[in-house]
Amino acid sequence: MANVELTDFSFNKDAANIGEIYLNISIRALNAAVRIGLDTVTFIVSNPDWSMAPQLSSVFEAVSERVRELLQLKPRSQETTLAFHVTPGTADFRASTALLVNQSLVGDSLFCGISLHRNDGNLIIDKSLRYEGAAFVRLQRKFPGDATFSDVSSRLYEDEVSALRLLGVTGVV
Repeated sequence: MANVELTDFSFNKDAANIGEIYLNISIRALNAAVRIGLDTVTFIVSNPDWSMAPQLSSVFEAVSERVRELLQLKPRSQETTLAFHVTPGTADFRASTALLVNQSLVGDSLFCGISLHRNDGNLIIDKSLRYEGAAFVRLQRKFPGDATFSDVSSRLYEDEVSALRLLGVTGVV
């Protein structure tokens, strides 16, 4: 599985109860991880290189299928997290994020972050602390246990395009 070694497997240390325990499998070559809990499978990709999307999809789909085979049942849900930094290019993040808040209430800002929480996921847009002038976007989405990774990835792509539009980034293919 994408050059995963025994040292890439770990359990979370700070679980307060058995329901919070998960197995974390780091997939370093893809800057990704899979967390397998008692009733969820969580796919995590940080700062993805989209040229690796076919490889990511293949690995995550294989994990989904293997978990279902091993358990001989489907998980209750799947969760996906996509976190990435966006540099502005020609976009003006100060102006585009100012439109997301009531300026008369919050006043002038260098960057206005937002946090949207929905029943099936979250969107967080904030100022990047890693890259000067950049934004940080975190997308989280929950899916039924029987969702395929192609279903998951197409929905996550739609979420990503929507988040980029909020930042004033257009023309994403």
